[in-house]
Amino acid sequence: MEITQTSDPAFTTVHLNGRLDATTSAQVEATVTAVFQGGAKALVIDFTRLDYISSAGLRVLLSAAKHAKTAGAKLALFGLSEEVRQIFDISGFTTILPIFPDADAAGAAVS
Repeated sequence: MEITQTSDPAFTTVHLNGRLDATTSAQVEATVTAVFQGGAKALVIDFTRLDYISSAGLRVLLSAAKHAKTAGAKLALFGLSEEVRQIFDISGFTTILPIFPDADAAGAAVS
């Protein structure tokens, strides 16, 4: 898993590359937690290069949503592949988390 961040005055974007599973979930959770602890009021997570997400990865996203709510911040996801989208659909996460088709739509939603 490769995790990078970019910052805009209005929000931080975390870019995920690889697999979000039991092996990498702690790393992603630490990154997301650090973003909110750093005072960010909006987080966008880029899934365009994410190949796979497991239940451990889904738990990380629930944790991110809780951090955002606690911090009074906004959260948006974008760029889900067909395979990742199916996992979100089956698990019901498409109704829990705000998912957008691209970076511009996600950024506009949290700005």
